[in-house]
Amino acid sequence: MPLERINISSTWTFPSLFLLCFIYVVVFSILDLNSEAGSSELPPKIAIVMVLTGDTKENNYQTAFDTIRCYAKIHNYEFVLAVDTDYNCPHKDKFFRRHCVVAKILPLYQAVLFLDADIGVVNPQRKIEDFLRRGIDIIFANRFYNWEIAAGYYLVRNTTFAVDLLNEFADYEYKLPNSFHGTDNGALHILLAEKLFPYASIETEMCRSAYNKSKNFNDLFTYEACIKAMMGVGTDFGKVRILKKGTGWARDGWLTSMMWHPEIDFMIHGWKSNQLKPTPNTPLKPKEMGTSQWYNPLNGTIDLAKCHPGNSTWSFDRRLLGDKEEILNSLKKFEEQIIIQQMKSYARMKEFL
Repeated sequence: MPLERINISSTWTFPSLFLLCFIYVVVFSILDLNSEAGSSELPPKIAIVMVLTGDTKENNYQTAFDTIRCYAKIHNYEFVLAVDTDYNCPHKDKFFRRHCVVAKILPLYQAVLFLDADIGVVNPQRKIEDFLRRGIDIIFANRFYNWEIAAGYYLVRNTTFAVDLLNEFADYEYKLPNSFHGTDNGALHILLAEKLFPYASIETEMCRSAYNKSKNFNDLFTYEACIKAMMGVGTDFGKVRILKKGTGWARDGWLTSMMWHPEIDFMIHGWKSNQLKPTPNTPLKPKEMGTSQWYNPLNGTIDLAKCHPGNSTWSFDRRLLGDKEEILNSLKKFEEQIIIQQMKSYARMKEFL
């Protein structure tokens, strides 16, 4: 009888165990994918943060703000428009102070996308989660029009490492050399060299010599080219990722006369109302225009009352919807020129050694 009972139980157990294992694998896979996005919930709690000063004229950024507000409503993100003087950050330089503000806001969310105030969304179907990866706590991006790592936008997860790094970044105001230092953008490069390459102190100090002696933008760019030479062509440095040109969430619109394509672009930088120009009626090509002007990619204003999950269809000015290959080719040619300039700038390091 005992043997008979075991046989009957076995015929029932194996399919059941198989089913249970299958369910476990599926559930674990879902949780693992969610973990890739840096979250233990669905969806992750993400905030988009812009930091203003008390005297910022908000109407100068209204179009950009409206796209961000609408985009946040569509994807259930929070949009935080912070005034830097409200966060007890002691920094005198507003550019450093904003990173202190982000460090104070970050613990309230699972992740924060920090943006300059003049960045607007052109493709509301893209998601911030797509950029998050397990093990990466903070994501910077390379500027397109030069070889700088941008200080004006980054994506950061709520971790001790990230909060500490942002505070160190803000506090670099107190370590600035008596030179043409490029405020927070210049400081970001030497900070990353110190944090990411602790065993390359000789190389870091050589780059610092240019930083300390910098007298103009050319010198500053040479110092930054020196730091970028240390980084090589890599993107991941421990818990820090630095995205290559064209692979981040934002680029400057003037690079292509504000022409864009939804398979290429997510956000566009440079939306200041006092620099807005009428869109020409003549056909445009994706080539460079003036750096202090832009055309509005939207066809009219955004009705925030219609912004909700499921409604990600915006009305765009079709004159600015460009050909994907033409835009990519134009950006590639520009990038090639920048690489040549970067190499020439790095060659100037001998003047500082």
